[in-house]
Amino acid sequence: MSVYQYFILGILLGIGISLYIFANREEKINKEIIMNKRLFSSKKLDKSLEKAVNLMRLQIQSLNRELTEEEKDNIIYKCCLENFEKEQELL
Repeated sequence: MSVYQYFILGILLGIGISLYIFANREEKINKEIIMNKRLFSSKKLDKSLEKAVNLMRLQIQSLNRELTEEEKDNIIYKCCLENFEKEQELL
């Protein structure tokens, strides 16, 4: 084989190894996300955060600017408080 054929085979091998490493890394990240969600999340929390994200999106559109950290924190706090108070009333 000529030098160029070895060079091309080396490049192909390098690309194959890098793709394998990238896919393996992505798989590990996805498994960790699923595990953390199962361990640390609940339906109430998911509903509260979804509602908070929707409210933030609406407020960003109405104000035509990004929200400050304090504004985001207030929205999240209010949504969690409302959701958990509703659950307490039902009990």
